[in-house]
Amino acid sequence: MGEALPQLPPGTMIKNMYKVTKKLGEGGFGAVYLMENASNGEKYAMKVEGCREQIQVLKMEVVVLQSLKARGAKHGCDIIDRGRNDQFNYVIMTLVGKSLQDLRKEGQGQHLSLSSALRIGKQCLEATADLHAIGYLHRDIKPGNFAVGRQEVQQHRNVFILDFGLARKFVKDSGEIRTPRAQAGFRGTVRYAPINCHKFKELGRKDDLETWFYMQVEITIGKVPWSTCQDMNEVGRLKEANRRDGSLFAGCPPQYAPMLQYIDGLQYWDQPDYNTLYGLIDQACRAGGINDGDPYDWEKPAGGAFW
Repeated sequence: MGEALPQLPPGTMIKNMYKVTKKLGEGGFGAVYLMENASNGEKYAMKVEGCREQIQVLKMEVVVLQSLKARGAKHGCDIIDRGRNDQFNYVIMTLVGKSLQDLRKEGQGQHLSLSSALRIGKQCLEATADLHAIGYLHRDIKPGNFAVGRQEVQQHRNVFILDFGLARKFVKDSGEIRTPRAQAGFRGTVRYAPINCHKFKELGRKDDLETWFYMQVEITIGKVPWSTCQDMNEVGRLKEANRRDGSLFAGCPPQYAPMLQYIDGLQYWDQPDYNTLYGLIDQACRAGGINDGDPYDWEKPAGGAFW
C-alpha cells in the first residue's frame, strides 16, 4: 500500500490557475476533484494519485487519452493539463456528466429506454473500437466506466470512455500482436468479466466485446441473469449456461443473440469486424422506429438544466 493520499481542501490552487471546488470521489488508486479555471470559470475534473503508489495508473491514462486524441476519437476526455509535485501526480481533464450506471439506475426498471440503450450502446462500442485501434484493451468495460457529457457544454449526446487503470497494450511497438500468456490474473469486474477471465486466460479484443455485450444487456433490460450472484465461480458458470439456454437474451431485441454469437466465434488473434455489430444495432433501431436524432432519456426540453 502507498502512503495516505493528501487531501486537497476547497480553494487549493494548482499552478496558480486551477482551483479545487470539491472532491468528487476517492478510490483505491486516488481521488477525483472538481476544478475551476480561476480566470474564466471553466470546470474540469482532476485525477490525483500519490507519488509513491506502487501502481501508477495516471501515466497509462495520459498515454491512452493522448493516443485517442491523436486518432481524432470523440469518446475520450481531453487532457487540459498535468503535472506532479513531491506528494502527488495529477491530470486535469474534461469534466463529464453522469455515468451510464447512474443513468441506468434512474431509469424505470433500472434500465434505459430501448432507444437510448441501442444508440448509447453503439457509442460505447465505437469507443471500445477506438481503443483497440490504438493497440489497447480496456479490460473493465462496464456502465460505471462510461459517462455522458455535460449539457452546459453541449456534450450531453456524446459518451466518454473512462478509467484506464486496467488497460493493457496488446500490440508490440512493431505492430505485432503480443503472444498470449499461458495464465493471466483476473482483471475486471465479476458481473461483466468475460468467460476467459474466469478461466484466467489472456484477454484479447473479443473479451472487451463480450464485456460490452453484458453491459448492453443490462442497460437494455436492467439486469443480467447473474446480477445477484456474488460467487465468482458460479457467475462464470452462469455466463456459459445462460447463453446456451437463451435466458441471457430474454426481453432483448432479437438482434442480441446473433451479436453474442459473433463475439463468441472470435479468437484471441482475430481482428473483430465492428461493422457486423454496428449493423445489428442499426437493424434493431430500424425495427423499433428509432432515429439517431431522437432525444436521449436524460435530455431536457431546450433551456432546461441537466441536473
